[in-house]
Amino acid sequence: MDMYLFDIGSSTIKGYKKNEAGLVKILEKSFDFRKDFNPDIGLSDINQTMLFDFFDKIKSEYGLSKKNTKLYATGIFRTIRNKQSFIENFYYRTRLFFNIISHHLESFYLEKAWVGRYDIDSSVMILNIGVKTTRLIVMRNNIPIESYNIDLGVGSIIKQFPNINNDYSGIGLEQLCDYISAYLPPIDSIVKMAIYTGGELTYMKLVNYALTNNKFFNDPAHPLIIDAKDYYEKNKTVFNNITLNDLRMLMPQNPDWMNGARACSAIAQAICGKYSIKYIVPSDSNLIDGVNIQEAKNVVICGSFNKHLSDISKLIVKLQEKGITILSPPNTEVVGNIEGNFVVFKGDTLKYDCKWSIAAQHLKAIDECDLVILCNFNNYLGMSAAFEAGYAYKSGKKIVFMEDNTIANDFDCPCEIGLIDKYR
Repeated sequence: MDMYLFDIGSSTIKGYKKNEAGLVKILEKSFDFRKDFNPDIGLSDINQTMLFDFFDKIKSEYGLSKKNTKLYATGIFRTIRNKQSFIENFYYRTRLFFNIISHHLESFYLEKAWVGRYDIDSSVMILNIGVKTTRLIVMRNNIPIESYNIDLGVGSIIKQFPNINNDYSGIGLEQLCDYISAYLPPIDSIVKMAIYTGGELTYMKLVNYALTNNKFFNDPAHPLIIDAKDYYEKNKTVFNNITLNDLRMLMPQNPDWMNGARACSAIAQAICGKYSIKYIVPSDSNLIDGVNIQEAKNVVICGSFNKHLSDISKLIVKLQEKGITILSPPNTEVVGNIEGNFVVFKGDTLKYDCKWSIAAQHLKAIDECDLVILCNFNNYLGMSAAFEAGYAYKSGKKIVFMEDNTIANDFDCPCEIGLIDKYR
């Protein structure tokens, strides 16, 4: 079965299809979700209608449902104060779970997207520029060693300097870079190469930047590189010699994407200048590439440990092999039972023979996890697991049922059915 993954940012929705052949981008559409946005309410009525209409259209086109669709929302959606209300309204209309992820989890996905992709024996900076924030991750030997979330993005630059999107830019590139540089933190590492993510490979090809063959590492998805000095020179042309309309015409399928091109380029140039970066690898990768590698950092497993312990144990082993941490249960080594069928594992802290003392530890783990997996094997869940599912939902956690059966389909709330990788 094809799986559909969506990256939903403050200004762009990108859709991907995953199957045995790999991960392929199938759509990209720009929106200005910031317009008339109110954290107390969320999106404006117009933007909310546009969002719903967009998903109505693609639901019909691709056959999207709980069992084949996963959404990952960032940016402005994180600032909605009543996220649960927004998620519920989205579910009423679409029957899909609007998954708003944290800065921490987004950074994790961006890091995962690059593990094993390059073999450079030096520090490399991953640069991801959003509408509200900019993320810098310094990696060495596939391990993140520094990470920064900067409260400045494309949207804030355009708001502060709206004349940047005059026919020709109404602000000088050097002046803008000086302004941006003041927001950038000092870093400990010496970095000579930046991997600039988020559609930049496509953009630089369209605008005819001076790209050359990537001589530093071999990755089919990243065949090209640009000297930072050549990048700066082309940015001057984008600011002073190419009209905004000409830029938009280069991307007729999604021209609004180009409205952020100048601001994004200025942020990237300021970063490269601040940290003396010499080479830039333009990349079309984003957080979905990391999701495709590892769906969650840590999880809690819920289900009937009495009826399905063997299947749950196998699932845990496969998740751990993928690099996913199991916060609860602590293991699947049974050391006893309470009241006939409540399983006690090695490492459980049982107080006064009260099973709730163990259940409370499990709920605390739910508070701390990225994902709650409900093991509804053989169309059975159990009262304890159903209670835990309700607790997880009220806590705003992502819930995924392992199997597509009556239990999962009757659980009519924002959730998903099935993990990206098949573990059973």
